Amino acid sequence: MRRTRLSFGERLIAILKQEGVEVIFSQGDLSMKDIQLHAEAQGLKVVGPRHEASAIFMAMGYHAMTGKVQVAIGAPGPGQANLLPAAITAAQEHIPVIIFGARRQHAVDTAVRRGRWLYASLLPNFKEVCKFAAKLEQLSHLDEVVHEAFRQALSGTPGPVYIEYDAELNERSADFPSLPSPSRYRAPAQPAPAGAIEDAHRMLRAARAPILLAGAGVQRSRAQGAFVKLAHRLKCPVLTTLGGAGAFPETEAQWLRYMGQAGGKAIAAADLLLVVGTCLPETANYGRLQNFAANDEGRQVILIEPDAAAVGVNRPIDLALIGQIDLVLAQLLETVGDGAAFPEHAELEKWRKSSKAEDKALMDNLPRSNRLHPGHLMIEARKAVPEEAVIVVDGGLTMLYQYAFFEKQSAEFIYTANFGHLGSGMGLAIGAQLAAQSDTGRAQPVCLISGDGALGFHIMDFETAVRHSLPIVIVLNDDQALGAEMAQHMQHIGHEIQVTFSPVNYAAMAEAMGGIGIRVERREDIAAAVKEAFTQAAARNKPAIVQVPTDQDASYTYPVPYVGELAGWKGADVLARI
Repeated sequence: MRRTRLSFGERLIAILKQEGVEVIFSQGDLSMKDIQLHAEAQGLKVVGPRHEASAIFMAMGYHAMTGKVQVAIGAPGPGQANLLPAAITAAQEHIPVIIFGARRQHAVDTAVRRGRWLYASLLPNFKEVCKFAAKLEQLSHLDEVVHEAFRQALSGTPGPVYIEYDAELNERSADFPSLPSPSRYRAPAQPAPAGAIEDAHRMLRAARAPILLAGAGVQRSRAQGAFVKLAHRLKCPVLTTLGGAGAFPETEAQWLRYMGQAGGKAIAAADLLLVVGTCLPETANYGRLQNFAANDEGRQVILIEPDAAAVGVNRPIDLALIGQIDLVLAQLLETVGDGAAFPEHAELEKWRKSSKAEDKALMDNLPRSNRLHPGHLMIEARKAVPEEAVIVVDGGLTMLYQYAFFEKQSAEFIYTANFGHLGSGMGLAIGAQLAAQSDTGRAQPVCLISGDGALGFHIMDFETAVRHSLPIVIVLNDDQALGAEMAQHMQHIGHEIQVTFSPVNYAAMAEAMGGIGIRVERREDIAAAVKEAFTQAAARNKPAIVQVPTDQDASYTYPVPYVGELAGWKGADVLARI
């Protein structure tokens, strides 16, 4: 077998390119010099964040737009440690990220020494977090370890993996054979069994009142288009979870709000629930919200899920369609045909009117004062954000305001719905914007909706967006507080403790870092300011912040009356006391 002499970095980059990796998210460090040198030489983009956790958040944002495995690298010691929180988030969100961490002088493992500056192994820490963690000390093991990492990241429920490599490998070369195809070391994407598809079709045909419930898995499998087609053919109500926004446009007549009264009635009346891309996790109270209680004994549930181990974990399932979501939806579409056999849902029009009236009442009943309510910010911003924009939402109470008052029109929506990681938004938006760049040079717009508390965690990565000419527009709900914590403190102890901030001029910070900063204080000026931010960002290829000071007192209560079902999370005993 013919072999070629290659360095550590050359061979690793060749494997990553074969796997479809296009970007490496990593700060510069000598411990990864050979990787970064050959990444640039072989056409991979290297994006250096200001904080290592952002590297993984960026990788997650890029994955959300492409469905491809991404790569993040951390420098020895503190650099790797900074990756851990984001690695936990990737694990909770089931995002496949290959994380590399350099290690210096592994020989100290055998010595009795204290104070090993930058030398300590973090492999045990990542083993607790990641699906797979391995040590790479011999260059001859590189292919085996990296191939296994990709196999593990994509098998079953996807997730992050960690490879700790000896920094000395940067100085070594070896003779390598030609690379095998990835199909030789991992299973191909699987459709569902044909018999199960036929069973699902019969159940759907027999159902009197079916509904569709979409989760984040629809987007992560890049199956939004197929899901929308199936929904149109079934002609039934469609609900989306907190993370499933974007699977189905909220402007469509079939869409009902999941945490709304009309959506609750649809669930209660349903005799068949087709669940796609969600296992009904904690944010759905494991499928045992009060809305599910009615008629639950007679309700059938079909679950589309790629991992058989996840079936029936949170609630009983009548039929599981095990396979890659986009492939399973394609199978169902073929079996269902043009949808002529499915009648219009008898109650859908009534529920849709009720849902629209419910939303209007929420908007009309927002408190009026001299200070701007966050709900009004979302309503006005929605008027100016381009319909095709990728919507990225950071964690915190601002997420609930966008859920209630910011109508999603685009198929692209990114949020850490399983973990709600505060501060992830900046990195997610950067990764999404990098992936959204077109060959023509015109980027698909990306809008980050964030509170000031969340943005403050990683605001310096705004400079990363400036450096890489990324026209992200940040709509900033600036209430000078950690809003969710404010609500909890006021409800339970009657005053806040260390959850409010001093005033900060975020618009000036944006300008100081080379971007665009706009500050707006009046409701009637918000839409124009957001529109101007998108115009300037696109023209200058620079990110923008639209800072909108809002009423801190709005945080004393949750933004929507039915959020108690989400806030309870513990079961009917807690819900009864909310």
